[in-house]
Amino acid sequence: MFKKALTSCFIFALSMLLTACMSLGNLSYKQARMLKSEGFVLTEDGWTLALPERLLFSFDDYLIQEQQKSKIITLSDQLHKYKLEKVKFTGHTDNIGLASYNQQLSEKRAQSVANVFLEHGFQPKNVQIIGRGAEQPLVSNDSEEHRAENRRVNITIIP
Repeated sequence: MFKKALTSCFIFALSMLLTACMSLGNLSYKQARMLKSEGFVLTEDGWTLALPERLLFSFDDYLIQEQQKSKIITLSDQLHKYKLEKVKFTGHTDNIGLASYNQQLSEKRAQSVANVFLEHGFQPKNVQIIGRGAEQPLVSNDSEEHRAENRRVNITIIP
């Protein structure tokens, strides 16, 4: 009887541990805690941070504003420090303009953010750049405020 109870407790503890690991997205507790402190959230794609366009770029531009580069460098350094060195950059736009133009703009924005990471120690083989154009809006493009929310670059940690 005691052996059955001990086995049951062990199985329960093991399942709790595995559940906890899964909820961290295959990362250590320290890595997940750092990502949360930087604003990352665990999504179906992995740990993701959305960088809004208005903080990084001028309207209809893909060059990062100089005053924002230091924040991206700091984020890059943090990810590198915690050995989170496989990263996907996904650019997004609103639905104003031609789809082909928005696709190119989203790719250029993702590449601009990725370039900062590449300049600060990330290896090209560990960096993915994707442009989504206006395909995946966060909210409806029915107002300037909503369109601004949809213009972003997402950084996703690849486990």
